[in-house]
Amino acid sequence: MKRSLKNTVFILFCLVIIFVAGCGKSKESPTNNNAGGQSTASSQEKVVVDMWSIFDVSNGNGKALVDAAGKFNELHPGVEVTIFGQGGYDGVAEKLEASLVAKNTPVIAQIEESFLSRYHPVAADLSKYMSQATIDNYIDGLTRSSYADGVFKAAPMNRSTPIMYINADLFKAAGIPVEAPKTWDQLHEYAKKLSDPAKGIYGFSSHWDSDAWFWESAVYSYGGEVVSEDGSKVLFDNDKGWGIVELWQSMVKENVMFNAYGAQGSQSDLIKKKFFEGKIAMIMDSVGSLGPVFKEAEASGFEVQAAYQPFKEKNSVVTGGANMIILDSATEEQKKAAGQFLEYLANDEFVMSFFQNSGYLPITKSSLETDEMKKLLAEKPQYKVAIDQLEYAHKRPWQKNWRAMYTSIVENLQLAMMDTTQDPQQIIHKAAEQSQAIINENK
Repeated sequence: MKRSLKNTVFILFCLVIIFVAGCGKSKESPTNNNAGGQSTASSQEKVVVDMWSIFDVSNGNGKALVDAAGKFNELHPGVEVTIFGQGGYDGVAEKLEASLVAKNTPVIAQIEESFLSRYHPVAADLSKYMSQATIDNYIDGLTRSSYADGVFKAAPMNRSTPIMYINADLFKAAGIPVEAPKTWDQLHEYAKKLSDPAKGIYGFSSHWDSDAWFWESAVYSYGGEVVSEDGSKVLFDNDKGWGIVELWQSMVKENVMFNAYGAQGSQSDLIKKKFFEGKIAMIMDSVGSLGPVFKEAEASGFEVQAAYQPFKEKNSVVTGGANMIILDSATEEQKKAAGQFLEYLANDEFVMSFFQNSGYLPITKSSLETDEMKKLLAEKPQYKVAIDQLEYAHKRPWQKNWRAMYTSIVENLQLAMMDTTQDPQQIIHKAAEQSQAIINENK
């Protein structure tokens, strides 16, 4: 049915009003913050940078990142960095995989260092968004897993190595000089002397971790490698791979190593609980536990000291923890803002604060030269052990399928500890075969 002329005129009049109102309103557009962080156009939209973290953002290390983002945002009014916890290393990896398929990735992702072998094709070249001075200031041992094809793609964040913690009081009670064993053979001998079955005291304990981290580190200290340089071939199907398994099984059988396998819950938590109860003399754990271990030991009333991971053939210790990548799918403005935030996390004040409160390694050379660091190391020389051990840092396997591989490896390693009658050579041979099959099937 035709509209009346009156109705038609009325509709045209309304359209004109809407058009004029639209023309009179200025269109807002995202703006990148400048180098000095001075953005005065309050009417402009902020550059939003979402970061996926391994940490729970409500407390501890996650809260430290949230606070850092808040301070950064205050200094850079044109940027809004927001931190989202994603449930640990594997949680970030799982969500990142899904987001890549859905094409809905974050701007920054905090990934376990070995995962760069998988994600470097989608990671931005950080040298375009960070100053060379900042990149050069990272401690060399921590950047061995930061490069892909010679391009700097991952900035160190919360980084760690395995480290030995010893209960000095138990050493003194056993009449042993308070000096940690340097080799795995010495550790075995010390464990025998420190164990007191009548009191339920074990000389040593450790675990494989959820990604075979401690086993991997021991392999390097035995003079071995997990995979070839190009990641195409498994190299641990030998005594370098099964040596530490055989040693730990022997120590469990001799009742000088506390075996956390077969019990409910986290092996790491159970081992540390017994350590603080004075029931274990030596434990292997992460540098990332340094601060909490010393605080808890002090509260428990005993002296704790830190030492290098033992070795068989040479000092060599795996690095671990997380690096930061910027996803290349982000806008140019987001990548620039994200680069500024990574630079902020590399300033001496934040690096020192994070190191003191978390125990994770200081990541920059300049932080080691600050008066605050020198004072801290003078008061707590144990912290220096963690830093000095970086001289022997070994990067994690460069293999895009490493996550699938270590899942298989850990299952076999756990079996070796749950049933110590299992042949360690056969255990490692099976793990090596499964790992090689994963590589071959996913080239």
